[in-house]
Amino acid sequence: MENKVTVLHHLQHLSQLVFEVTDGCNLNCKYCAYSSMYEGYDKREFKKLPFKMAKTALDYVMDIRDSSPDVNYPLTVSFYGGEPLLNFSLISKIVEYIKNEYPYQKVTFGMTTNAMLLDKYMDFIALNSFSLTISLDGDEKGQGYRVDHTGKNSFKRVFKNIILLKTLYPDYFKTNVLFNSVMHNRNSAESTYGFIKRNFDKNPLFSPLNPVGIRNDKIDVFNTMYQNINESVLNSSNCESLEAKMFIRSPRISNLVNYIYRYSNNVYGEYNDLIFDLAAKTEIKTGTCSPFSRKMFITVNGKILQCERIGHQFSLGYVTEDSVFLDIDEIVEKQNKIISKIQKQCKKCNFKKVCPQCIFNITSILDINSKCNRFCSKQNFDKFMKMTTDYLSEHPYYYERILNEVKMQ
Repeated sequence: MENKVTVLHHLQHLSQLVFEVTDGCNLNCKYCAYSSMYEGYDKREFKKLPFKMAKTALDYVMDIRDSSPDVNYPLTVSFYGGEPLLNFSLISKIVEYIKNEYPYQKVTFGMTTNAMLLDKYMDFIALNSFSLTISLDGDEKGQGYRVDHTGKNSFKRVFKNIILLKTLYPDYFKTNVLFNSVMHNRNSAESTYGFIKRNFDKNPLFSPLNPVGIRNDKIDVFNTMYQNINESVLNSSNCESLEAKMFIRSPRISNLVNYIYRYSNNVYGEYNDLIFDLAAKTEIKTGTCSPFSRKMFITVNGKILQCERIGHQFSLGYVTEDSVFLDIDEIVEKQNKIISKIQKQCKKCNFKKVCPQCIFNITSILDINSKCNRFCSKQNFDKFMKMTTDYLSEHPYYYERILNEVKMQ
């Protein structure tokens, strides 16, 4: 379970601070987690985060970091939306403020964008070495759900802007640009990977449609749009070739990584692991991040969340233009209260070493009898182990490649 010392430590060593700089967007993606298909988020009102509020949050984080001057941990400040480039003036102010006020801090910048306005601001983005994640679902057909507010497919404009960035800043593009592709019924892993690889020489990250918070009257719509990533890879014309190219972004090879590092008993992080089963003695907390262990997310309304994927009802505190309100004792109490709802299930789950489930994305987590949909019985775990070991027997060359190329946290 969580404790105050751990949460304070994470806060002091925060690695990523994310600002929702606006809740407005120049696209109207049909599967967006803020669209009419979902509930559980603050109403979208095309607000913009005030600079004073962002500055207050920044100063708060920097003051805490300064309290440990012996170690200067890197911090990434990221910008999120809506579409963050709709509030570029705030982004530029934050970047300049950090450079002027905290030049001694190791700060880098990141952004997730739909690339519709990339042509206007790419000079600033490249010159400040942003880690840039571009949302692109493949070719024009694959991009079919990513439409503007008139219903027009965004593909041509987005593609043109990405090509321009690649042409003007080839070195930056090679080292700092990533692609995220959402899987749905209008694209496939094969077509999307092929398109992005051919045009941009990048290996995209595939994301499933968000299954959390779907309105009851939209479940059929969701089910029509949904596509399983693993099934899409397996149904490709040359599954073996596609998996080799995708490597750990392929679901089966990702499972193989977890098997080798967590269950094979052939890989050890340190000598103590040879003697003690440290994972078994660790208090089970599901796959949920400890508060601030990875990031702090500030919404356009000033709510403080553990990340952008969590419902806004689970805020940890809030920011105003003058102050930050975080009660660490209350955060620990709330986190432990929710975790305790499924601890009995977790202790019996055979996937507890590699649990992918965030408790805040369990639809029933606030119910008395909350249930985890990812609970793995012994029978299902045995099936998983057999499928994985069979796959490894058929593809033994992946073992050495994983050990040489994959670093587990």
